[in-house]
Amino acid sequence: MASLVSLALLSLILYFSLSAASRYHNKPSSGVLTDNNIISEACKASRDPLTCEAALSQSNDVPSNATILQVIQTATSVSSQNLNKARGMVQDILDASTGNQNRSRVAKSCLEILHYSDYRINLTDVALANGKIKDARAWMTAALAYQYDCWSGLKYVNQTSQVDETMAFMYSLTGLSSNALGMLVNYDNFGQKTEAWGPPKTERDGFWEGGSRASGSGFVGGVPPGLKADVTVCKGRGCTYNTVQEAVNAAPDYPVAGKQFVIEIRAGVYEETVRVPLEKKNVVFLGDGMGKTVITGSLNAGMEGVSTYNSATIGVLGDGFMASGLTIQNTAGS
Repeated sequence: MASLVSLALLSLILYFSLSAASRYHNKPSSGVLTDNNIISEACKASRDPLTCEAALSQSNDVPSNATILQVIQTATSVSSQNLNKARGMVQDILDASTGNQNRSRVAKSCLEILHYSDYRINLTDVALANGKIKDARAWMTAALAYQYDCWSGLKYVNQTSQVDETMAFMYSLTGLSSNALGMLVNYDNFGQKTEAWGPPKTERDGFWEGGSRASGSGFVGGVPPGLKADVTVCKGRGCTYNTVQEAVNAAPDYPVAGKQFVIEIRAGVYEETVRVPLEKKNVVFLGDGMGKTVITGSLNAGMEGVSTYNSATIGVLGDGFMASGLTIQNTAGS
């Protein structure tokens, strides 16, 4: 079962062109560029190789005779270091925004989601250290998505030089995180054969990882054989809950490692926004089929008090979330 939400985020984020050096003057920490072939090889995975090489060389964190994996670890470290600076800059915006409710709201939201980004980068490091490259890809994708959400929110309140400078730095930060993610994607697909490395391609480029648009599993909806639902959701009688959020709330906090909480969502249209909190791990949504089970919301960032991050129909913070056999939509503006 694939997470439709994660795949959509991966396609969007990898496609997002991140060339901070050419657009903004406020770049992360500078230093002397050194000649390091392994860095050049790794930065073939970047959409902006020159900026990638500069950032890694300037960090002075790439060991002598480094392996390609050590370069990737340095790339995530550089992202993390600059994320901490970005959080400080956003905090300064919040401190300076007394009396401006809209800017304060956006700054608070940014601080919240940058905290989540930091958490995901830490998980990336742990996954890398344990050789779990696909997990590292997933965590870095999430970390980058949170950073982009913060940048996207700030553009709606960009009336001061302070916000403009922070946006410039945030744009550079997303470039650094994109570099790390691009390396992870290439390492996952090609290993140390860097001659095959290049900027990641996505479905928008006509590329489907694995060579097929379909998983080949034949699964179209319902609960697969051998898997038992913990709770059920439907609009009428006969189910444990009537709303998806109630079912999520029933999931245990911080469950035993690897233990999934399976929610069977039967055919119907569920008009609600759903939040899967950080403490709800390994939650699984199983619908009766795409177009049959539909979760629909209508929030958008133009509404009072609603940020881009908070407008999602399904907002997931808990690790290990998966969804299949359902349609998730947002009807804002339709």
